[in-house]
Amino acid sequence: MEGIEIRLALQEARDLVGARLGKVHQVGDVLFLRFYGPSGALALDPTGKAIHRTGLRPPTPDSPPAFCQLVRKLSGQPLVALEQAGFDRVVRLRFPGGDLVLDLRPRKGNLFLHWREGGSVSLRPGEPRVTQFGTDGDPLEGIGPALRKAARASSGEASSEAELRWFAASLLSAPVRGYLCRREGSLVASPAPRPDLGEHVETLSSLWQALDRTLEQRLAADQARTQATRLRTILERHRRTLAVLERGAEEATAWEELKGRADLILARLSDIPPKAAEAVVEDFDGTPTTIELDPSLPPARYAQQLYRRAGKLRRRLEQLPTRRAALEAEIARLTELLAAVREQPEMAPYIPPPVLPRAPEAPPRQPHGGRAFEVEGFLVQVGRSAEENDRLVRSVRPDDVWLHARGVPGAHVIVKASGREVPRHVLERAAELAAWHSRARGEQRVPVSYTEGRHVRKPRKAPRGMVTMRFESVLRVSGQRGP
Repeated sequence: MEGIEIRLALQEARDLVGARLGKVHQVGDVLFLRFYGPSGALALDPTGKAIHRTGLRPPTPDSPPAFCQLVRKLSGQPLVALEQAGFDRVVRLRFPGGDLVLDLRPRKGNLFLHWREGGSVSLRPGEPRVTQFGTDGDPLEGIGPALRKAARASSGEASSEAELRWFAASLLSAPVRGYLCRREGSLVASPAPRPDLGEHVETLSSLWQALDRTLEQRLAADQARTQATRLRTILERHRRTLAVLERGAEEATAWEELKGRADLILARLSDIPPKAAEAVVEDFDGTPTTIELDPSLPPARYAQQLYRRAGKLRRRLEQLPTRRAALEAEIARLTELLAAVREQPEMAPYIPPPVLPRAPEAPPRQPHGGRAFEVEGFLVQVGRSAEENDRLVRSVRPDDVWLHARGVPGAHVIVKASGREVPRHVLERAAELAAWHSRARGEQRVPVSYTEGRHVRKPRKAPRGMVTMRFESVLRVSGQRGP
């Protein structure tokens, strides 16, 4: 964004001055600030060189980055001022506890947090420059190369200083609009038509809506690249596992030979000398044959060892078709998903990210489904879907403790009491997990309902994940502490 574009974007967000900061999320290098009283949101995008009002709610990472966690300390504070340094590309968001300064002048841009009591941190390495806020500035300084091209393309010739000043004044005085153009397959947002880029593909009633479209496209492209990399990694892992299965199948076909050798050893024990490495005995068809032995083991024990190994190989061979089919189906599914991400990157933020398997074998089973944690010797289970929530409710025992973030969608959490009284600090940790795995994640204080398992009921024909409880207690915990 150029200086005048920033000024127009701040005009669209001026009603947020006085609003209190609610939630803070960081997606990549983009910081999303959500306000209440009145409600609204800002996107601070140092990489895309932009700041604007936003209606986007992209999926956020499970663990907030360090810079985001620090900015969250401003939560609950009012936005005192939203200032631009003249028509320069520097913006300051003032809060009672500190200032957020977005500097869009460097090549990659940067974001600084200056605490009121002293000290500062930045999104990426860099030192803040001296900046003069509180000055009006010259609008001509806010017209950069892009807007100069727009002015030139509109008039058909190089614009004089007077014409550029008229162009700047018209932008600042007219109702703010957003124009979307396309350049090399990407959307470009502008407060003015861009004949230099051809016909605009869409006109919107505000600049921030156009900027939202370009930001959404870029976030989707970033997410698509990340997902494609992970998908390729997992596909390669699965293909290697499939190759290992095929080699194991060849080895497993030897189970009958091992069993036959063990049968022959037991049948000819009297003919085998002790501690022999091999022995010549009569085969079942009457012909002499040489059998290999383990001199460190008695022949009978060595035969039992061969039986065990033959049994493992036989079971592996029996399970191979099922494992191969499951693996091939997963490879086909991931291949289709990879193709979809490549063809429609805008869908990437809404596709659950694939999980890299820990090992070629199936992942460890959790009791009754869900994710399991141990807290001070107590098993705490967290549902990860409506189906897992239902399974957890079905498995709850009367003396277990059931928890759920109050009034928002989220996971069911069960503390397995096993006949013991659940201490208060264990309940609080379980409540934090319930808050973290809910729509209230990131909030400072989250009410969490809890009761004994005997008071939780699943009504007939109720939707998945829905329960009722007869008695309720409430804990208020932080929604910012994850696993």
